[in-house]
Amino acid sequence: MQTFHLDAISQDRQTLAEPYHEFLRTRDMSAGVYHMEPGSHDPQGAHQEDVLFYVIRGAATLRVGDDELEVGAGSIVHVPARVAPRFVAVAEAIDVLVVFAPAESAPTIEVKYTA
Repeated sequence: MQTFHLDAISQDRQTLAEPYHEFLRTRDMSAGVYHMEPGSHDPQGAHQEDVLFYVIRGAATLRVGDDELEVGAGSIVHVPARVAPRFVAVAEAIDVLVVFAPAESAPTIEVKYTA
């Protein structure tokens, strides 16, 4: 068993000065905290794994494939593997718990969509 505290994970992320900080990796899953400020660009593409986003705080518009939805504290979104998620408009600074299953095997893959 492992336990984590959000404040410590967030402090580690700030110290590293990176928007995403992975704090857990096993063979079957990985988890991290993703932070974005208003006006920042989200470089995500499609991942090879299923992704679960849990919005801890903040508000944004999340584009998943061709769909867009407003997310805020308490929102939970599952994104299937090979579907591109991207935060396209951050209304207030956002912190998101991100869980990959199986463990993330970065880099992301680009998926082309046709209408």
